[in-house]
Amino acid sequence: MVDIEVGAFKFKKISMFAAKTAIIIFFLITVVVYSTFIGSVYIPPLNIAHIYLSQLPLVGGYFPYGFNQTQFLIVVLVREPEVLGAVVVGAALAVGGTTVQSVFRNPITEPYIIGISSGATLGAVIALSMGTAIFGPYSVQLMAFVFSLLVVFIIYFMSFRTGRVPPVYLLLTGIAISLFVSAIVGLLLFSNLRLQNETFSWLLGSLSGITWPELALVSTVVIGTSLVLSMLWKNLDALQMGEPHARSIGVDVEKTKLAALVITTVGVSAAVSVSGLIGFVGLVIPHLARMIFGGSNRKVIPMSALLGGIFLLLSDDLSRTLVHNEVLPVGIITGLIGVPFFMYMLSRISRGNYVS
Repeated sequence: MVDIEVGAFKFKKISMFAAKTAIIIFFLITVVVYSTFIGSVYIPPLNIAHIYLSQLPLVGGYFPYGFNQTQFLIVVLVREPEVLGAVVVGAALAVGGTTVQSVFRNPITEPYIIGISSGATLGAVIALSMGTAIFGPYSVQLMAFVFSLLVVFIIYFMSFRTGRVPPVYLLLTGIAISLFVSAIVGLLLFSNLRLQNETFSWLLGSLSGITWPELALVSTVVIGTSLVLSMLWKNLDALQMGEPHARSIGVDVEKTKLAALVITTVGVSAAVSVSGLIGFVGLVIPHLARMIFGGSNRKVIPMSALLGGIFLLLSDDLSRTLVHNEVLPVGIITGLIGVPFFMYMLSRISRGNYVS
């Protein structure tokens, strides 16, 4: 706790957690406005801020309209869904990574390790091979979501040993089934050259083309699952200390693991269904949150969501500006940034200078 004094006035004590959270939220808002500024059509940042403020419910009409109709349509229909989509997808991947690392007690795991990525890819490839005749224009997203859930459930139930799911069995089964599903995807791509081109952007991740209906649905799922996982922070903290410890303090270990993995799968699958595969967010952001806020999931889960949104949004900015007149897949950028950071984290872990 710290006191803030200005002249003769002394303000109430402010916790370091509240101060850090306020800084991160302010930085997130700043990055959102800046990211919306990036584009082929120049729109002043102040106008962008006015456009965002004008959309606030109840109070939007009180802000001055310093923009024209064209600027409003460009921001709201083109740039805003991609920018907010990056925040939502980044939050989902980061929260999923935090949860999976707590369940497995392993700092080098991420949501994809339990089959989400391979299942989503298989669903997307099947949908692309059949066109949009299955579920209309959202066939790829829906099939990716359904197949990611299906593969995760198969992995979970194949990991049962004497009425429980040991984390080691779950991890190894996830790796094995993911490789098997990836082989099926490779076979489908090898037999259809057209699919290779259409699947390329999916495999590398892209936030371009996200629409408001997709964003509304995914945001609802991600916010809901993140809130539920936040409420499980005590049980997840207990799992981090080991299953024997968790049982000794009354935690139903198997139910907690099942609930955490199911909820994580739903949230991450929804995010991946609209963005494709974006790596390293769920791996590195939880570590960054623990470095800043300590090891308890009470703080790490919500802060991972904010930091994940910032990280993916900045990565998307780089993907749109790094090469002139070209938009790189955002998964390339997260990989280029994530690998050096992860190697740095490994060096900290090897020295014992890490909060878990």
